[in-house]
Amino acid sequence: MPSPSEPEIFTQLAREILAGTEAYNADNMAGNLLEDSLPSAADLARKLNYRLETVKKKLRVLKENHLIQPISMTPKRYRFNRWALSDLEPDTLLYELFCDPDSPAYIEPDAHHRAYH
Repeated sequence: MPSPSEPEIFTQLAREILAGTEAYNADNMAGNLLEDSLPSAADLARKLNYRLETVKKKLRVLKENHLIQPISMTPKRYRFNRWALSDLEPDTLLYELFCDPDSPAYIEPDAHHRAYH
């Protein structure tokens, strides 16, 4: 089985963290402050069948670009930050993946963000 490409890994990690963030936000709106819907590095490695080292390396890149934020310490769980999409440099892989409307991994900015840009 061939190894997944870097774009595939980033795309799958971002999708999982975004889905967890949306579930977390819905739980918060309902008055539940549970972080369990947010994935940890180990959760992502297990679910996506990637080596934990690979997941941590890619999470570090997403974190350096402010696309994800850790919100707990043990285990460290990650939340997606849609606002950071507007700060990505256009000539980067992450921009091409998540900000180009023609990309299959395109992430729609939220309504509040669109209103201010």
